[in-house]
Amino acid sequence: MEKLVLVLAHLFGRKYIPAATVNSKRKFYQSKVFLEDLPEDFAAALHEYNCKIEENFGQFLQIVSTMADMKQEYQLPVSELDFSSTEQLESQLASHLMRCSEGRTAVSPFVCLSGNSELDLLNAGTVNSVILRTIGITAANLPTLHSKTYDNQGRIMPLNAYVLDFFKHGSLAAMAQDNSLHEGDAYYLLRDFALVLKAISVSLCELCDDEDDNVVQAFAQLSQEYWAKLEKV
Repeated sequence: MEKLVLVLAHLFGRKYIPAATVNSKRKFYQSKVFLEDLPEDFAAALHEYNCKIEENFGQFLQIVSTMADMKQEYQLPVSELDFSSTEQLESQLASHLMRCSEGRTAVSPFVCLSGNSELDLLNAGTVNSVILRTIGITAANLPTLHSKTYDNQGRIMPLNAYVLDFFKHGSLAAMAQDNSLHEGDAYYLLRDFALVLKAISVSLCELCDDEDDNVVQAFAQLSQEYWAKLEKV
């Protein structure tokens, strides 16, 4: 059950801890505080999912690029100088630079000057830098889930293990103290997670005709156990 809770905590209990806390000398008494990494098989499945989503999202951006206002795309954001003219430019350098956007329809004509192409749309990390700004879509619309998150200094920000810690020892007070959460906030976070478990369990029961299915029974049992621990608080 703990492995299942670990996976679900990565999906539905994502609360980050400042990177500086990792190297602190603070002692934790009952909780582990830092959530462990996903099991290898789940991590591999998540990586495959992210790759497919990024590829599909890049193709989607190429399709919706036809709706972009290209007149605005060829204007500088502040000065609004227009570079959409197809007339022969006197400067050979300017003429060469303007040809960099040829064959590129879904990427900003200005970022084409740096050699960017539609391939950069397939990477979530570069989407915001190269996308046509009049489309109104950003990387925030990309439904991916990355197992590791970094702060502005490039340090890994670990996930708070409050969901799994409470499941292990069942003490709200100890979990709130070790995991640096206000006890009232911690209760509502746990309650939200328990409601997610219940919703998943009920949905699986309705979708699956076999009541003895292992997955259905596992979520039903986990939901009951989690609620039982939470009701004792």
